[in-house]
Amino acid sequence: MSVVGFDFGNQNAFIAVARAGGIDVLINDYSLHATPACVSFGNKNRQMGVAARQGVSTNFKNTVMNFKHLLGRKFDDPVVQKYAEFIPAPLARGPNGDVVFDVNYLGERLQVTPQQITAAHLTKLKQITESQIGGTVSDVVISVPPAWSNDQRLALLEAGQIAGLNVLKVVNENTAVGIAYGIYKKGLLPGPEEKPRLVAFVDVGHSTVSASLMEFNERQVRVRASTYDDHVGGLHFDNVIREHFRNEFIQKYKIDAKTNPRAWQRLLDEAEKVKKQMSANSTAIPLNIECFMNDVDVSAKLSRAEFEQLADPLFQRIRNLLSALLQDSGIQNLQDIAEVELIGGSSRIPFVKQIVAHAFNREPKTTLNADDVVARGAAMQCAILSPTVKVTDFHVIDSVNYNITIDYLNKENQQVTQQIFKRNDDFPSFKSLPLHKVEPFTIAAQYENPQEIPYSEPKIGTWLVNGVTKPADADYRVVKVKLGVSLNGIFTVQKAMYEEKIEEEVEEPMDAQPPQETKEEEKKEQPEEPKPKQKRIRKVVHELPVEKIAGRNVDLTQYIEFEKRMQQNDLNEKLKADAKNAVEEYVYSMRDKLCEQLAEFVTEEESERFRGLLTETEDWLYGDGEEAERDLYEKKLAEIREVIEPPISKRQREKQDQEEIERNLREAEKEFQAEKLNEPRVEEPMDTK
Repeated sequence: MSVVGFDFGNQNAFIAVARAGGIDVLINDYSLHATPACVSFGNKNRQMGVAARQGVSTNFKNTVMNFKHLLGRKFDDPVVQKYAEFIPAPLARGPNGDVVFDVNYLGERLQVTPQQITAAHLTKLKQITESQIGGTVSDVVISVPPAWSNDQRLALLEAGQIAGLNVLKVVNENTAVGIAYGIYKKGLLPGPEEKPRLVAFVDVGHSTVSASLMEFNERQVRVRASTYDDHVGGLHFDNVIREHFRNEFIQKYKIDAKTNPRAWQRLLDEAEKVKKQMSANSTAIPLNIECFMNDVDVSAKLSRAEFEQLADPLFQRIRNLLSALLQDSGIQNLQDIAEVELIGGSSRIPFVKQIVAHAFNREPKTTLNADDVVARGAAMQCAILSPTVKVTDFHVIDSVNYNITIDYLNKENQQVTQQIFKRNDDFPSFKSLPLHKVEPFTIAAQYENPQEIPYSEPKIGTWLVNGVTKPADADYRVVKVKLGVSLNGIFTVQKAMYEEKIEEEVEEPMDAQPPQETKEEEKKEQPEEPKPKQKRIRKVVHELPVEKIAGRNVDLTQYIEFEKRMQQNDLNEKLKADAKNAVEEYVYSMRDKLCEQLAEFVTEEESERFRGLLTETEDWLYGDGEEAERDLYEKKLAEIREVIEPPISKRQREKQDQEEIERNLREAEKEFQAEKLNEPRVEEPMDTK
């Protein structure tokens, strides 16, 4: 059994596994730690990860990437429309206004949801993990941005369920970093009763930037405050560079890359390369693309100074985010912060480091791995939660990102709006809310300040509490509703109950037993007195049914079944491809061997016949056998092996037997000579005549 952490990034995913007393970051089927968050659909199967990302240009309209922030959002959400230009596959409005991707799969048009795409991505991560550990994935923790809403977190859990994963928790990315820091640097942490060690973390990722201030004690981390911006990140920096080159090409070559989706995506990829080179070089970085569009070759260059000027609005957003963190956390003196850790792939941009250093009045550290620390922290969180692994306990206290209010009717039947959680409150946390009720009722929850959340839908959900009736002996029942924010950062109404007092009569116990020497005659004469009764109040707790009647509530049955069918189809296609590759590999390798190491075991006539058979098989592979079924490839391989290998194997055995005979003869000769040398010398008798 294994425990696994997935860093679910917008561009890439990282996988970490807790095993053998440590945390290992796994490599994928291309020997890379980073697995692209990319899924493509074809006429035969799906491709996920590296294979899908490499095939974007050839399967453009059936490829989905940059889909992370579409989870849990509606089609009309501004964020969805913003990300549409970064997704090759066309988006459409699905049932209930949801987002769907229009793709062609197995020759038919298919509409898939962001949950299904995410499930396919998680399936790939699961396959990589199982291949590396040689076993099944039992438990997993998946990271999410700290500012994700209820619906986004629920959508990710849905994707995990579709993929067949047991998701123990969706952990905030910043919290995962804090867990990794607390465990890796436990020697720096103060005792449980001492003043906490304050550490700031700034995570500059591909699509978001977050900043957090955390309090550390031995075996505990508490998120004191966090801020977040999903309008700045590596992708947004790449887009600034892309727009710059687009405008330059319009002026210089009279071509507009944005009118050609493939060229537009290619320019984004090239912009990312330029950005990375600028991080290591202060000189201007050249850009050269052959046959960019309309058979036009393009070239340009960009310096770091020019880039910093172009991206100044994005850099200002980072400044604002760090300023908001210090304000929200109530830090009066920057010296109270022990250190600042900088992580995330885009943290390597030199100007980002300068901004962070200026905000905290100190140079940020990079002692944590910028790319895989979130995955490591997620794996550690999984180990802490999993019942299959014993680890040292590490207490995690996260913080709520937004104010949450609830609406309900009071006993006067007037609507009440009550704040139940405020920003930076600790979670997981549940509260008991007593309400005076005589009939079923509803509780609606929403985010208090819609303008403060990066999400267009402020409503969280509505819950119906059933089974409430007016008591016979009172004006109302006191119903206690348990509600709160769960381990996953999801607000829910967990349960409701009321207590009922039942009066019952019980026999009062006698003070003493009658003496045993009482005569039988006296017993018969005296009638049995009734035993005294006493009244007792017994409390009975009645649990009430709670149902979510509004808000996110998706039936996953059809998605789960369809994912299973796609997985089986992917497996069948892989096995077929493996069988075809086995035939192809045998043809090429045997052709070389017949001319080299196996040449002595075949006659000239056999060699010519065998090579002819191999050529015939090769022609079949690229002709009639191009789209054959798996069993036909296996049959074809068995047939050619049956023709070629028996005579060769026979002569190889004959040669081995001959060599064995010769070796035995040589050994016998050596033994004979040795015995001859060791024979005692017989001296001739001397002639005394």
